[in-house]
Amino acid sequence: MKRLWSWLALAFGALYFLLPLLGTLEFSLRMRRGEYSLDAYRSVLADPRFQQTLTFSVVMAICTIIVGVLLVVPTAYWVRLKLPRWRPVIEFITLLPLVIPAIVVVFGYIRLFNTSSVLPLTGTAGARTSC
Repeated sequence: MKRLWSWLALAFGALYFLLPLLGTLEFSLRMRRGEYSLDAYRSVLADPRFQQTLTFSVVMAICTIIVGVLLVVPTAYWVRLKLPRWRPVIEFITLLPLVIPAIVVVFGYIRLFNTSSVLPLTGTAGARTSC
């Protein structure tokens, strides 16, 4: 019985994550009404602005990885060997880039949708009276 619940949980998780991806794929293949084609992909890949943007994104991603490795590896080595008491502080600092964007997104959604929330924000998008 325990094995059945494990398979059901796995199937539910797979559906939860794969169904939206399949829907997006199916939608992207219907550029022409009533038939499947790769026209949308041809159009996007042929656009020089897309190629420029993709190249820029790849170059920036590689540069970010290189700078991150060059910064983190010596720092981790130094803290591990010479400053073990600073380890919790350094770990906290290294987690900030992972936490701060999520917090910024939440505040952006609150401002965008002007929801009534626990956080009293002034000057939200809904509070503007002039266009």
